[in-house]
Amino acid sequence: MRTKKAVLNMVFGLIYQVIAIICGLITPRLILATFGSTYNGVISSATQFLNMINILTLGITGTTRVALYKTLADGDSLGTSRIMKATKRYMQKIGCCVILYAIGLCVIYPYVSRNSLSHIENAALIAIVSIGTFAQYFFGISNMTLLNADQSSYVNNIIDIFKVVLNTVCVAVLIKAGASVFIVKLGSSIVFLISPIVLNWYVKRKYNLVSNCEPDNAALNNRGAVALHQVANIVHDNTDIMVLTFFMDAKQISVYTVYYLVIGKIKTLLQVFTSGMEAAFGNMWVKHEIDTLNKVFKAYEHLLFSFTVVVFSCVGTLILPFVSEYTRGITDVVYYRVDFAVLITIAEAAFCIRQPYLLLVYATGNYEATKRGALEEAIINLSLSIILVQFVGINGVIIGTLVANVFRTVQYSIFVSNKILNRSTVLIVKHVVWMLACMGVIVPIVMCLDEFVLASGWIGWLIKAVITFIAALTITVIFSMLFYRDDSMYLINKAKRVLHH
Repeated sequence: MRTKKAVLNMVFGLIYQVIAIICGLITPRLILATFGSTYNGVISSATQFLNMINILTLGITGTTRVALYKTLADGDSLGTSRIMKATKRYMQKIGCCVILYAIGLCVIYPYVSRNSLSHIENAALIAIVSIGTFAQYFFGISNMTLLNADQSSYVNNIIDIFKVVLNTVCVAVLIKAGASVFIVKLGSSIVFLISPIVLNWYVKRKYNLVSNCEPDNAALNNRGAVALHQVANIVHDNTDIMVLTFFMDAKQISVYTVYYLVIGKIKTLLQVFTSGMEAAFGNMWVKHEIDTLNKVFKAYEHLLFSFTVVVFSCVGTLILPFVSEYTRGITDVVYYRVDFAVLITIAEAAFCIRQPYLLLVYATGNYEATKRGALEEAIINLSLSIILVQFVGINGVIIGTLVANVFRTVQYSIFVSNKILNRSTVLIVKHVVWMLACMGVIVPIVMCLDEFVLASGWIGWLIKAVITFIAALTITVIFSMLFYRDDSMYLINKAKRVLHH
C-alpha cells in the first residue's frame, strides 16, 4: 500500500508540476508584457510578504503530521479526529490573523516599497492577493496536512491541476478583454478559493472524522522545535524578495522573479519525488522497520542526487537563453545577467540535494535535535543578504541563500548519517563527488552539441532543451549503473513491480 500510494503521489504530482510549470510561465509573461515590470515586481513582493504569515503557524503542520503518522498507522479514527479538530481550530485563528495582517500591510507596504505606484494601488493589490491566502489557512492547510500524513497528497494535486488551468484561462481571458491588473488579480484570487473549499469537502467525505470530540491540544504542544525549522524555511523562501523590497527598486524584484520562474518550477518539480515520502519514512519509523528504512532511503537518496544532476545541468545551460526569449521586447530593465544565473543555479542545487536528509529528519520527528541548525541557517541567510545587497546588489541575496543552503545541507546530512541511519558520512561525500563528476561531463558535451543547433527563437531553445535533457539523462544513467548499480537496480525493479500491478 505504501508503494502504491507513493506511485500515485509521484504520477499525479508529475502531471500537476508539468501543468503548473507551463501555466506558471504563461501567466507572469502575460502580466509582465501587459502591465510592465513594476506591477509584476509589486505583485511578487506583496505575495511574499503575505506568505510571511506562516510564522504564526509556529510549526503546527509539522507537529500535526508526526502525530498523525501514529494514529493513521494504528487505525485510530478518534485520535485522528481529535488531532485534526485541534489543528483546524488553530488554523482558523491564523485565517483571522491573515485579515488583520493584510490590513496592516495595506497601510505600511506603500511606504517601504520602492515603486512608482500610488498608495491606493499598492494597497488594492495586497488586499486582492490576500483573499487566496485567507482561504488556504481557514479551509485548506489542515486538510492538506492530513492528506500528506496519509500519503494521499495526490488528491490535492488533482484539485490543483484544475485550479491552475482555470486560473491561466481566467487571466488570459481578462487581459484579452482589456481588464485592469486589479480585475485580473481579483479573478485569480476567486479561482484560488476553489481548491481549499473542494479539499474541505473531500476530507469530510473520505475520513468520517468525529465532529463532536474533544480537540487533542496536547498532540500539538511539541511544536517549539518545529517552529524553528519553519522559521528557517520561511526565511529561505522569503528573504530574497523581502530584502530586495527594502533595498532595491521593484524592477529588480521583477528580474529576480523571472529567473525564479525557472528555479521555482524546478523546486516544485522536486516535490514529485518528495511527495508522500516523508509519510512513508514516518510509517516505517513508527513501525520500527529500520532495515527497510535504510534500504529504501539509500535508493531514494541516489534518486534525488540523480534528479539534481539531470535538472541542474539543464538549468545551468538553458536558463540564460530562456530569459532572453522570455523577456524579448521588454527594455525597462536588464534581464540578461550571467553572474546571477550562475549563483541562483548553484544555490538551488544545494537546496535540492538536502531534501532526502530533511525529509528523514522530519519523518522521525527529530526537530528538537536539529533546531539550532535551523536557527543558524535563518540568521546566516538574512544577515548575509542584508549586508551583501548593499555592495553587490541583487547578487547579494543569492550569495546569502547559497551559503545558508550549503551550511544546512551539511548539517542535515551529517545528523542523518550519525544519529538515524548509523552509517559513515563518507557515503555522502562520495555522492557529492559523483554528482560533480557527472555535471563535469554533461555540461561540456551539451555546450558542444548546442553549436549544431541552427534554429533560433523558441524553436531553437526547445531543440537545445531536448538535446540537453537527453544527454544529461543518458550520462547520468550510465554513471549510475557504473557507480551505484545496486541502488539503480532497486529503483528499476521497484518501478517494474508497480507497473505490473
